[in-house]
Amino acid sequence: MHEYEINVDWINTPNAIMKDGKLPEIEVNAPANFGGPDDVWSPEHLFVSSIASCTMLSFMYFAEQRKVEVKSYESSAKGILNKGDNGFELESVIVNAKVEVPEEQVGKVQKLAEMGEKYCLVSNSVKCKIEFNVSVK
Repeated sequence: MHEYEINVDWINTPNAIMKDGKLPEIEVNAPANFGGPDDVWSPEHLFVSSIASCTMLSFMYFAEQRKVEVKSYESSAKGILNKGDNGFELESVIVNAKVEVPEEQVGKVQKLAEMGEKYCLVSNSVKCKIEFNVSVK
């Protein structure tokens, strides 16, 4: 079993501070469309970021295991927020990645993408739909 513990502190300042004692602190607030500032990370941004980074790390793990040389990996992600029966919820997250691999290994990219999506622990822990699209550049 693994545990991940963080603290979020707000002491009469515009933004809260998220920290764990070792990693750099992150300022957090509501997103701009809910009245927060537009230059601070929000829980919604962090949620989408955790899925995008986890699918990337899973993809890279399986690429390394299968000896696929990834020369570059770039991605963008978008979370779709809607109002549901219990309030607002992210109903889906779409991650679009572009990878560069040697030409002789292009045929392995789709399988790596499937494995990255299937084994991303963050994606497996949330109820929203996750779409992980990987193309070769």
